[in-house]
Amino acid sequence: MLSIAGTRIRSAPRIDASSQGQTGRRLSGSRSRKGTSLKGYVFIAPFLLLFIFFSAFPDVYTLILSFQHYAGYGSATAAGFQNYDALLHYPVFWTELENTLEYWVLHAVILIPLAFVLALVVRSRSIRGKSAWRAIIFLPQVMSIVAVTLAFQVMFASPYGAINHLFGLHVAWLTDFAITKWVVVALLVWQGLGFWFVVFLSGLTSIDPAVEEAAMIDGAGVVRRAISIVAPMMKNVFLFAVVIDAITSMALYTQPTVLAATQGVLDPSVAPLSSLVVVNLQSSSFGQSAAAGWLLFLLTIVVSVAVFGSFRLFGRSGAARRRSAIGARRAGVAR
Repeated sequence: MLSIAGTRIRSAPRIDASSQGQTGRRLSGSRSRKGTSLKGYVFIAPFLLLFIFFSAFPDVYTLILSFQHYAGYGSATAAGFQNYDALLHYPVFWTELENTLEYWVLHAVILIPLAFVLALVVRSRSIRGKSAWRAIIFLPQVMSIVAVTLAFQVMFASPYGAINHLFGLHVAWLTDFAITKWVVVALLVWQGLGFWFVVFLSGLTSIDPAVEEAAMIDGAGVVRRAISIVAPMMKNVFLFAVVIDAITSMALYTQPTVLAATQGVLDPSVAPLSSLVVVNLQSSSFGQSAAAGWLLFLLTIVVSVAVFGSFRLFGRSGAARRRSAIGARRAGVAR
């Protein structure tokens, strides 16, 4: 405060250089964050556009279409739940639903344990040429689905297919549909083995070798270690395998169709549920085709939830058994 000729003059407030710098840094920091966020949205914009136009919009449109009658031309008319009601009262729907579940269960109970065992074998120290074995087992995964299915068709053709000729058999592999289902199961196992083998092999790398070595010192054999130590520690990998395999099995279509279709027509006794989508499209029943697709989607959700629930229940029962075993052991030591 200055005083000149009796007049008081207020001095200008002092500005701290450090506070100026902090304010500037805050402003520049906020601008840089906004710029970074904008760049992020620019990078994901292609994916968002593709997702909206090729996934989200078709999904919403087919959901609306499933409640309509539409023949592919003219205007659509409201149908309510008639398309769903017609499918649920159609005997072929339940036959193909049973076929789809059979394909999934029959090949999964073979495929997933076999892939796990192969991963254990290739991981063991006594196996030589691990890289070659990995490549051989994974080879079916890189082959075209249609090419592999056509190869199986040649192998199992009746009556002069390669399998019948090689072993002197007269089995109607592809015309007796009860047997054809097992050919489809064999094809699914052979084709999916390489992928799940690699998944389990990757999961085994997360297990500390010291745990298995300690069990080995305690006298646990190879089978005992695999069942009681390795498998429980890979519960999440098994859950992933079963859920993803279930999802892909619900959408099964190519293998049974190429193997067993006669002049493009697949018998319902061997057809999967997804064939109803194609059949209704071919007959210009777009509403029923969309309804079949959404019923298949609901089936996939139900199966996935059931798998999650069964794994959780199994995990709780296993934990209870381990706690009771530990308690019994401690009681024995105390005595």
